[in-house]
Amino acid sequence: MRKLLNKLLIKFGLLLTKAPALFSDKTLETSDLFPAELTERVKIGAAIETPDNELFRIFSADTNVWKWHHYFDIYTRYFERFRDRPITMLEIGVFRGGSLRMWKQYFHPDSTIVGIDIDQSCQAYEIANENVFVRIGSQTDPAFLANVSGEFGPFDIILDDGGHKTHQQIISFGALFREALKDGGCYMVEDVHTNYWIKHVDSPETFVDLSKQMVDMLHEPYCNRKETEFRHEHPDALKEMELSYLSANLDGIAFHDSIVVFDKKRRSLPKNELR
Repeated sequence: MRKLLNKLLIKFGLLLTKAPALFSDKTLETSDLFPAELTERVKIGAAIETPDNELFRIFSADTNVWKWHHYFDIYTRYFERFRDRPITMLEIGVFRGGSLRMWKQYFHPDSTIVGIDIDQSCQAYEIANENVFVRIGSQTDPAFLANVSGEFGPFDIILDDGGHKTHQQIISFGALFREALKDGGCYMVEDVHTNYWIKHVDSPETFVDLSKQMVDMLHEPYCNRKETEFRHEHPDALKEMELSYLSANLDGIAFHDSIVVFDKKRRSLPKNELR
């Protein structure tokens, strides 16, 4: 019912979100299938150690970069494989330009780093002679995103550190994943903790909600199927299957604290074999 009302209310600039009801008591609803020892309330303490990796050391030596410390181990886990060759990266959100310099120093020196921002003043952070470019426009403007992709893409990495509103994360992903991200590329959305802050929830479903749905879409090949349809050399084995574009090109989804990562790769039919 809420979704139906939202479709009507959005036309008038209004929106019903689920955040107030969900977080009014500062707890998350959990299934009764979880054993009590897993949902028991326990305390955690303040972070004592800083990340021990090269990217954090680059971050620490510069200024005008605003990042959560626990992101750096996540960056390293997913971006390390791109460092041995020139790549093209798109970062949504320029802020004061520090992260553009950080990525330029971290990746291969011949890499191209592109930042987009709606703030006109961010143009000053372009360093064109070092292949660091800035384009001004909105991450919710598909035409602008298509122009940026046409000029510089497709990209090996797309990092959304933009406006952090749920509709912004949703629209950017929808506009960029198919045409702007290379096969074998990585799409990362950070600061998704904002999906749990009422002032940032401005869509009928949050980006985290859609990401959870994409877990189901990742398993679309198995819906209403039998195991024998995937068995090697079985008479019932399928030779082809029609899937949604997302299911056919999504290799994996990873959830971390405040970050969701999507690995893009054209899939083949899954196969099992007993030897």
